Amino acid sequence: MDYITNILARLPQRLVEVARDLFDGQDSAHDWQHNLRVMAMCERIGQEEGADMTILGLAALLHDIGRAEERRTGECHAEISARLADTLLREEGLPDNQIELVQRVILAHRFRKDRPPATLEEKILFDADKLDSIGAIGVARAFAYSGVLGQPIQSDHAEQHTPLKEYEWKLQRIKDRLFTETAQQIALERHQFMVQFFEQWKEEVHGNR
Repeated sequence: MDYITNILARLPQRLVEVARDLFDGQDSAHDWQHNLRVMAMCERIGQEEGADMTILGLAALLHDIGRAEERRTGECHAEISARLADTLLREEGLPDNQIELVQRVILAHRFRKDRPPATLEEKILFDADKLDSIGAIGVARAFAYSGVLGQPIQSDHAEQHTPLKEYEWKLQRIKDRLFTETAQQIALERHQFMVQFFEQWKEEVHGNR
């Protein structure tokens, strides 16, 4: 099934074009293609879980549009994205109650202990965004972002961050942080791929394979 075609067909075309433009210049780990993958996963999980697909689709489209401003200011991109969403959705004529729901979903995709995802739509966007951090895509993004930051792909220094450390400190824990049953099932195969990849990685860098 072409999930991305389905979700894009339901969204206002002007809004899609505006959102796409806001991703210009983003690194490959957080670019428009990342956004499309998250949108596709929201479509898949949302259908399985019975979500409000209008609210979920709009939130997925707009959840990362604040990243460019985050790079400039240091403010949390979820808060920026929610603020920008208010303006963009008013221009589309959405009522206040729907705009507020979309904003809440966007804000919840960045997990905070004082405000974890609560509604189904909040949980699905959170899960979809985190699923893009694991599996084959997750490995590729870890290495790509390491390059953006000027980090080595391998280091003997314990303090140096590398893709392997990103896996050990963060990525291998993601499958246990997901909320929806559909996302948890999807995560199993992706997690296993990462385990196998980094086990072989550790063997190869020592010349054992």
